[in-house]
Amino acid sequence: MYAMTDRREHKQEEPVRENPAAKPLPETDLKRDPKSDAGSNPEAAPKPAASRFPTAGDLLAMLGIALAAQILIGIVGQLLAAGFGIDFQTAAPNIQGRMMAVLYFISMSVALGGVLYYRHVRGGRGRWARFSLRGLNPTLLLWCFILIFAVGIVLEPLLRVLPELQLEIGRGFWTLLSLVVFAPIFEELLCRGVVLGSLRDRYGVTAAWLVSALFFGLLHVQPVQVINATAVGLILGYVYLATESMWSVMILHALNNAAAYLLMILVVTPESGHQSALLINLINSPGLYWCIYAVAVGLCAVSGWMMLRTLRRMKESGKNPARA
Repeated sequence: MYAMTDRREHKQEEPVRENPAAKPLPETDLKRDPKSDAGSNPEAAPKPAASRFPTAGDLLAMLGIALAAQILIGIVGQLLAAGFGIDFQTAAPNIQGRMMAVLYFISMSVALGGVLYYRHVRGGRGRWARFSLRGLNPTLLLWCFILIFAVGIVLEPLLRVLPELQLEIGRGFWTLLSLVVFAPIFEELLCRGVVLGSLRDRYGVTAAWLVSALFFGLLHVQPVQVINATAVGLILGYVYLATESMWSVMILHALNNAAAYLLMILVVTPESGHQSALLINLINSPGLYWCIYAVAVGLCAVSGWMMLRTLRRMKESGKNPARA
């Protein structure tokens, strides 16, 4: 009896041998399926590399697309018109206005579509235009409208030495439609929407403000317009950054173009004897002109300081930071 009990106890104490084949592999040796990990843990999914759009080359490419669209559509349009016996240079002002409106609408539609497609191919993502009725600020728009005229006066000594502007835009309803409706929509969507928005996402508000204004100026080609449009682009860019509303800059752009067209109609006519709408050519009193010039310089200086201060606050508050 004792011997049998002792044998059982000895048998129970005998160690059990482990089967190496049944031993689980260490966790590091298990093969994992990246897709299953990404599905169960979103943070474990590989993050796509940040887009390098827009680079300096991208900006030149977008500018080239916009200019090429305008040039090619313009050439094709004039050739078609010539086929019907219409010469744009000698046509009546209302015919010129109608042709310009049609060609401008087609060329800028192609330009905007081409730039957006290029942006997509280069990896540009996110919203490229912001619309907000809450961003409308009548006081800001009135101040900037006056500021645009002040900037034009300050630039007059430089604009006088540049080649004279050669621009046939016609007269009448179709010309007004191009200047007050088509131009503000297409140019603001392109320059403040795509260009400024893309630059702000990567480089921050200051770089976006400056470069988008230069892009806007170069889009106008002729030296007089390049200088003036760049300065106006700084004002429009600031308004867009301050209001986050495309409506604001479109309205301001339309008001500026309407005022310029009205001034051209009233002043630059054969009957008046004036070939330029510059204030320096319209005021016969040098003393009065330089008093107005001094006021314009003061307004531009104060306004420029206020804009820079506001942009600095935007940057510090992180309202429009550059993308990391």
